[in-house]
Amino acid sequence: MEEANRLTDKGLGHYRAGEYEEALDALERARDGYGAAGDHKSEGDVLNDLGVVCVQLQEWEKAQRHLDEALAIRLALADRSGQAITLGNLGTMYARQGEEAKAIDAYRQAIAIFHELGETRNEKAVSRQLGTLKPRQNPEPDAPRDEQADLAGNEPAGGLAALTRRLLGPLGRPPAERAEPAELAEPREGDDEKDVAESVTDAGEYG
Repeated sequence: MEEANRLTDKGLGHYRAGEYEEALDALERARDGYGAAGDHKSEGDVLNDLGVVCVQLQEWEKAQRHLDEALAIRLALADRSGQAITLGNLGTMYARQGEEAKAIDAYRQAIAIFHELGETRNEKAVSRQLGTLKPRQNPEPDAPRDEQADLAGNEPAGGLAALTRRLLGPLGRPPAERAEPAELAEPREGDDEKDVAESVTDAGEYG
């Protein structure tokens, strides 16, 4: 377990440095270690992180596989916040591939869970991303705004990278999971909301 934790920290460091191949290697070894130890919670967290890295690398099949496995583990563990985070990552992955219907479905599922849990900031963050997709589905200039998007207020959407930062923290890890900056961290006074935490997909922006 100690070695798996060390590899996870190493992988997160490579990710922050934009060294995605190195991050992938370290996190894959960490995942093997957690799996061998039977630590399914940490295994699910690292699988989610691996999905984020693969989205950065545009390795879509691997990203899908890792995120699907992370979601399955988080469902089995009844980790509702983790489920919503992974669904948000899946939504971002689909959106980046132009699969808007799948992205909208994943975002809506994440929004519903965050609403259920009272995680308002994360609900708004995903709603904002959903709002960036809805106009393409309903392009009429005078059409009413989607009510989920309105949860985010009148701020600009900020793009897919902003969602990644908001949801996943360093790489999509649930809050208070490690000593790293929490993925769902509350913004510091004066911070722009989109820069609060890095997370899901866009390493250039989202962490």
